[in-house]
Order: sequence, then structure tokens, then C-alpha cells
Amino acid sequence: MKYINSSTGLMMVLLLVVAGCGKQSSEEAEQQTGESSSVVAEGARLTSVTGDYNFDTAGSPLYMDGSYYFTNNNFEQPEQSRTMRKSPSGQIDTLRVDNGVTTTLQASGNGTIYACEMLGHRVVELNTDGEVIRVVADEYNGTRIDGPNDIVVDDKGGFYFSDSQFIAGGEKMQETPAVYYVNAEGEVIRVIDDIEFPNGMGLSPDGSTLYVANTRGSHLLACDVNSDGTVTNKRNFAELQIPEGAQESGADGMAVDSQGNVYVATTQGIGVQVFDNEGNHIQNISAPTATNNVSFSGEQNNVILIAAQDGIYQIQGKHAGS
Repeated sequence: MKYINSSTGLMMVLLLVVAGCGKQSSEEAEQQTGESSSVVAEGARLTSVTGDYNFDTAGSPLYMDGSYYFTNNNFEQPEQSRTMRKSPSGQIDTLRVDNGVTTTLQASGNGTIYACEMLGHRVVELNTDGEVIRVVADEYNGTRIDGPNDIVVDDKGGFYFSDSQFIAGGEKMQETPAVYYVNAEGEVIRVIDDIEFPNGMGLSPDGSTLYVANTRGSHLLACDVNSDGTVTNKRNFAELQIPEGAQESGADGMAVDSQGNVYVATTQGIGVQVFDNEGNHIQNISAPTATNNVSFSGEQNNVILIAAQDGIYQIQGKHAGS
């Protein structure tokens, strides 16, 4: 998500982003993806998961137990933002209205879903019908968190979340944008406090490296993960492509596959940028409109799931998600 200090200005930025990248046809997106890709299966084509459903801004794609979960956020009228589900039968239902402008849905590993409520200023746990079970994190050091944006779950019962302070004109309570770690005991620890706009995150397959997207920066960042969830050795990992005329990468949601390849959705019209585990650029995966998130789906967890401005798309990948 991009940052601005008013809801009106926010809508203008979103419109400029969409206008700047333009809407491609599915055929154009397919041609740009190509058949000789290193991460896309040969001959695979981008297809729509959500069909002709009319979105304000589609986002947060999550595949669980045969169902697709996603959001439809309205930044001009936040109370109209919705959490939705497409069932295995193909039916699309609204699970929750006025969802706090949920920017990320992430499987908890316990059959439930973690959700970042950006304008609700909290991270919550949902059941599979979209109902809030509990608040997982809503403050740090006794003070309300600002704009939780993305989540990545580790294998130790904890998870990281980014707070980009993207609060659309509301008062900022924390002194800085940050990345936090919530350990298995529920303790909230600030682990990074010097990234201008922390957004999407991912973990390497062995859990030893945390990747963080800086929306306003030109590089994807990497940190070494310590046994207690804290991180060290923050560094530039990969250089993001920025189209001519753009001022920032627009790096947004992220995913990592079983080979350690890192997928970064970008809002500047380039699509999903893919890098190998050493930070070398592999390819871009295009979508009809600006992309904001990426994950994996399918029975083998090897279908690349992409959230774009106008819907949720998928394309067969070569590798399973980590």
C-alpha cells in the first residue's frame, strides 16, 4: 500500500498508479510472462480466479483448504472494505464488511487466519468464516500500533508484521515505521526501526533470512534471523526495477518458494518481480493492472497467486511455496 496523509490524497495516488501502469489485456500479460520462464511452468497462462467480480482494490490472496480468501478494499469509503471467500464450488461470498481495511490475510498454521487491519490499528486472528477470534497485537510498549501492513509466519509459533504507519490522515502513535516480531508467548518485540516504508515480508525456506520490501526504496532488504526472532545484519538483497518516471519501487506484498526464489509484487506497473536466492533478477510476471500481493495456491502449493488492482489471478509455477 502507498502512503499519503489524507483519504482524498490516497485515492488520487491509487488512481495515478493505475493510470500510470495502464490496464493490459490478458493476452498482453501472457506474452510478457513468456514460456521460457525460470519460475513459471512452460506454456502456462495467467487466468482470473475472481472472474468479472467488480473490485475497488483486490488484495490479500490466501488459499486454504480449497478456498480462496481475499479482500476488496475501498480507500475512499473504508467502512465498505470487505473480506471475501471463493468456495471450492466457485461461489464468492462476503465474510466481513468494515474489516479495518485488511491488507494481509495469512494462514496462522493452526487452521485460522491472521489479518492486518491497517486502519483498525491491530492484527487479529480470524476463523475460516472471517469472524474475529481474538486480537493478537494492537500495541507496543503500551501504545497503540499504527498501520499494520503485512505478516509472515515462522516455524517457531511466532510471526513478523510490518507497520508502515499508513494510516490515511490519522494520528501516528508510534515514533517510527517498524517491523515487529510476535513470539509464541504473544510478546511484541520491535526488531527493525530504520526502514522508511516497511511493507511485504518473506522468510527463506530454512527461516534464517527475513526479507523486507521498502515501498519507497530501490532495494529489497534482507536480515539474518536470530533464535529469539530478533534480526541482525540488515542489507540490500536485490535491486528492484523502477520504471522511467517513477520515484519509488512500489514494492508491496511478497512470497518465497521452496527454492528460495523471492517474488515481490510492485505497484508501478512492472508486475511481480522475481529474484533467486542470491538476489539475481530472474523475471517479471505481468498482470492486467498494478499488482500488490503474491502467494501460492493449489493442491501442490505451486500455483502462483497474484493480487492486482482489478482482481485475483493465478498462473502455474514450477516450484511450491515455502
